[in-house]
Amino acid sequence: MLDIDYINNTITGYGDTEKLFEQAADVVSKILLRPTVLTYKSQDLLENIKIVKISDKLLLVVLMSNNGKVKDCIAKLTDTVTDETIEELTAVLNKNLTGTPLENLHIALNNIIEKELKAFSFVLGQISESIKFEINNNNSKVNSNIESILSLPEFSNIENAKNFVNVISTKDAIDSTIDKIDNDQLGIIIGSESKEVLLKDYTIISLNLGTDDNHIGKLSVISPKRIDYSKTVSTLKYINERFKKLFLNSNEKGKIEGDEKSGK
Repeated sequence: MLDIDYINNTITGYGDTEKLFEQAADVVSKILLRPTVLTYKSQDLLENIKIVKISDKLLLVVLMSNNGKVKDCIAKLTDTVTDETIEELTAVLNKNLTGTPLENLHIALNNIIEKELKAFSFVLGQISESIKFEINNNNSKVNSNIESILSLPEFSNIENAKNFVNVISTKDAIDSTIDKIDNDQLGIIIGSESKEVLLKDYTIISLNLGTDDNHIGKLSVISPKRIDYSKTVSTLKYINERFKKLFLNSNEKGKIEGDEKSGK
């Protein structure tokens, strides 16, 4: 049975969207005693990109968003590049990429490389990979109440416990599996379906959160294959309904405030 009061009282809608997602991940982890993975789709748009040459084969890439967030990453090159080239490329990238969602930045950058700047792929390709890693790493978080989870019967065997800790520590395998789940529906991947050796004894159940026309993130549960599938799916679906109500109220409030300002 779902603890509806606990969900409603914890996921309050106070704070920004990212905080709301973190509340949801924490609730699911505590109710199901399973780790959750929060994949948050950033709403930030690129406002400015700055590339600083640290050494002949090392660049610092700084991304500034319209919401005031700053992200940085290091790009390691296979060849040297001049200061003049870096300045020219920075200007071209700002001209072509400003306004691009940060989560899609590496895709847009790869398109520019393919269409216009193939000669500089040795520089921009590395920058693109560094940006992709930085954004994905920040937009995917594992939330787990590890002490409570490891007290479950299936982890009484120390080897099983070690394997599980290793699994939830390996974000690449988890992220890769979650990416395979259709964005428009509930997804359940069991064992070898993931194609990841580490996950052969585990299940991932994942669901998009947000409104029908605005999917702003994904909440996923990781578990040994023995799990209450019905309760897990019901919990995720109820939390999604909670999200929809919160966003509907937020949108209506924003519309009313906008109408008041415009004198409607």
